[in-house]
Amino acid sequence: MSSSVYSFFYIAIDTEAGVTHQQFEAFVREKGVNLPCYPGWRWTLFRGLRGERVDQYLMLFEMKDAAQRARFMQDDGELTAEATRFWQQHPEADALLAGWRQLATFAHRPTLFTHFTLLAENTLSTVVPGPRFDARNGTARILGTHYLALKPGVQPQTFERFIAENAGRIVDYPGWKFHLLKGHSGNRLDGYVVMMEIESEAALNVFYPQPDIATDSAADFARAHRDTKQMYEEWKQLASFSGSPQLYTDYIAVAEAGECR
Repeated sequence: MSSSVYSFFYIAIDTEAGVTHQQFEAFVREKGVNLPCYPGWRWTLFRGLRGERVDQYLMLFEMKDAAQRARFMQDDGELTAEATRFWQQHPEADALLAGWRQLATFAHRPTLFTHFTLLAENTLSTVVPGPRFDARNGTARILGTHYLALKPGVQPQTFERFIAENAGRIVDYPGWKFHLLKGHSGNRLDGYVVMMEIESEAALNVFYPQPDIATDSAADFARAHRDTKQMYEEWKQLASFSGSPQLYTDYIAVAEAGECR
């Protein structure tokens, strides 16, 4: 498998100990980003902005392919022998990890997680590769996660074939990028999620300033891209679609470590 893979780890801060969001995020931005990470991995920490997991944290790991993930983490979330050697070779990480764990959980078992594989994405999106968070220039991208379910009687291969044949019809809003992921292992095995990466909170609010409340700009865009709208209607015959009543969260990036080498 050569396409990108993503791992979602749900992180919880220790509110019983009085830890605040500000304390945790400041630690991650100032110290946590200095944790060594596996070669070829990139991670971003997001905080829930609206939806199901408001004010809760998602740690997103992105790798170029499944083989890169499998070098260091097994399907069940256990570390591989190579990963164990990696941490043994970086004893300086111990103090940073201890500091992190005084504030919150870390992206290791028994943290809830799912490894996802990429089924489709919009390669023509206006969202360009780059940092998801950069305090120096005010970059804080949005990550929308919308969990889907197949309609009764629809087989996974039918839906996936439809997506493979029709994803090219999708035209995203400016500043938005569509991805469709499928759970490979973990807590949402075989589940589907639409992952929207959005350039900024402002780019989100142009079209959806409130959950599921579209603006006139969104309606104008749909009228100008009728084939995309038609593709979505065909999609809905096979599976649920983004937005209510699906489980979803829009997250905002609060810290990031660039790709490790």
